[in-house]
Amino acid sequence: MLEFLTRQSLSLILLSYALIMVLLTDQLHSVMIVFGILCALWRVAVFTGRVALLNKLMTNIFTLICSALVITLVYQQGMLSILVHLVVLGFSLKFLELKSVRDVHFFVNTGFVLVALFLVFNQSMLMAGIAMVSTLLLLTILLSLHGKALANYQQFKLLSKMVLLSVPLAVVLFIVLPRLPSMWKMPLQNKATTGLSDSVSPGSIAELSQSSELAFRSSFDGKIPAAAMRYWRVLTLDQFDGKTWTQSSQLKYQEEQVKIGKGPIFNRGSLQYQSASTRKQSVPTKENSYQIIIEPHYKHYLPSLDFAKATAGRILLSDYSLRTLKPVFKRQAFSIDQFNQVERSLLSPQSLKQFLQLPSGGNPKTKAWIATQQASGLDSYSILEQLLAKFNQENFRYTLQPALLGEQQIDDFLFTSQAGFCVHYASTYLYVARALNVPARMVTGYLGGELDSDSEFLSVRQYDAHAWVEIWKNQQWQRVDPTAYVAPERVEQGIMQGLDDQSEFLSGQYLSIHRWQANPFLNQLRNAFAKADYLWAVWVINYDNEKQFKLLQNLLKGLPWLNLSILILLLLLSAASSLILWVFKPWQTEKVPTEDRLFNKLYQKSTQQHLAREKGQTIADYCQALSQFKIEEPQLLIDFAKLYNQIKFKPSLSATQRKTLLAELAELQKKINRQFRKSLDFHKNRNGSE
Repeated sequence: MLEFLTRQSLSLILLSYALIMVLLTDQLHSVMIVFGILCALWRVAVFTGRVALLNKLMTNIFTLICSALVITLVYQQGMLSILVHLVVLGFSLKFLELKSVRDVHFFVNTGFVLVALFLVFNQSMLMAGIAMVSTLLLLTILLSLHGKALANYQQFKLLSKMVLLSVPLAVVLFIVLPRLPSMWKMPLQNKATTGLSDSVSPGSIAELSQSSELAFRSSFDGKIPAAAMRYWRVLTLDQFDGKTWTQSSQLKYQEEQVKIGKGPIFNRGSLQYQSASTRKQSVPTKENSYQIIIEPHYKHYLPSLDFAKATAGRILLSDYSLRTLKPVFKRQAFSIDQFNQVERSLLSPQSLKQFLQLPSGGNPKTKAWIATQQASGLDSYSILEQLLAKFNQENFRYTLQPALLGEQQIDDFLFTSQAGFCVHYASTYLYVARALNVPARMVTGYLGGELDSDSEFLSVRQYDAHAWVEIWKNQQWQRVDPTAYVAPERVEQGIMQGLDDQSEFLSGQYLSIHRWQANPFLNQLRNAFAKADYLWAVWVINYDNEKQFKLLQNLLKGLPWLNLSILILLLLLSAASSLILWVFKPWQTEKVPTEDRLFNKLYQKSTQQHLAREKGQTIADYCQALSQFKIEEPQLLIDFAKLYNQIKFKPSLSATQRKTLLAELAELQKKINRQFRKSLDFHKNRNGSE
């Protein structure tokens, strides 16, 4: 079979295929990637003549077998994953039957679908830019296929015009078209979650703190709280087995209820506040409001400052943690109000027992230290203060690379290693508190966040993950952060400043721009990108009906006669008019070459003598015929034809040579026209005398 693809077209097809497969690597099974590579190599072998294309029957059988195998391979990952893999399968198998322009069209259109699917999972500004490059590459395939006669720079010029034309239209449509609800439900993918886990052991958050991935960004309507007050609550852990802190069955039950859309303790969308002393309902005071743009983590967690209020679409658990009704599977914006108090009810005996739970036996040195403090006459809360003073005054270190602990974790940390991360200090404090019969629980979330250069928003990353303790005191939960007594810089400035050895920060990630915060240029570049990405998330990813209405309302504020409907109509008409004008270009007339204009002037004079040009007659033949007409110098017409053909068809003429020859041609045309006029006057006078 004759190969219809050029080397350029096939190279572009392979390049676009490779780029799209790289973009979807996180969503695809490794077997699918290997299979796609084999299909691409097969098509290259077909192009070079080493193998032949499969016939239609073999291709169809192969497709059915591969589809069944793909479904078997990924069916446990959910419907969305199955759909993505099937589309990629078709994209890969298309290499086996690229034998016509129609097949290439199908390949390119499938590529557009896969780019759109990529944007479902990746919505950052950088990823959108890479998706745009993939789209342009697919369009270039079509240009190389249908514009073979065009040079590369001409294809690039045409592609640039297409993009420049489409961008204004896309912007107008993006701004004015209403945001309609989805007509179908996107199936969720069973994807591994990122971020905080519902179980914590010494070292687990330290591992998370080696990641610079963005967790969320936040902006405040009022004053931004100080760094030491930005404790972003996510999870509460109240069960300890001697090594790992997890959620008790009660909290797990609440989490399960969230998944089916129920508020287990506090009603969804409403919250009752009570004073601990009077037990009478009091009105809370709203202290601030803030917006969170959270990255997808495929769970219901919603970080919040104390204290949040449950509103529509959110649930507040009994531990004051916020949850969303639906898993956060895309970059999403939430508005949260911060209040100064929350319901404070007395703990039930069952709850009190849970917050005192400890495994039997173990950690004898810690228990002996507690007994010594009690023997000196100190009460439970004073002993806890002594523990914090011990952290602060003795040789304890804050590090991301602590030594491994043995079976007696609390003893090993408190009396041997004395080096650890936030979980080590929180876990030790929590253990001692419960041993002293003080109800306590661990809270995990994030601490601080980096303020941008213009103080407009905070960026909270995975390395800001943190753990602290809440103890039940004076009939309310009170926050205690043991890390603040070891490394106060961690609380006030950030994790990097809190480390004794700052080389531990993002160790091994030498290419991460966040590792080099001390470099002024890189830090400025990092802040600029963060701001651009924040604006992208606010005005593109989360551009909803409310933002659209406010934007258009501001545009219409100075034009009272212009309502929203008229504005949308005018914008659409403007976009359509621009498209029509660009396509038809009524201001442009076809440019006639100078040599043709000179011949047309000569021809107009000759037709006055009834010497019309016959169909198919060349300029040289026509001038030869005219030379038979009685003019003084017939050779002028022969010279005109020769000079015309030289200018018209000689490709090696320089601009200077062409200009000189055109001047000579114009002079010849004037001489010939003067002789035509003389001849015409002669015939008129002769006819008049007769």
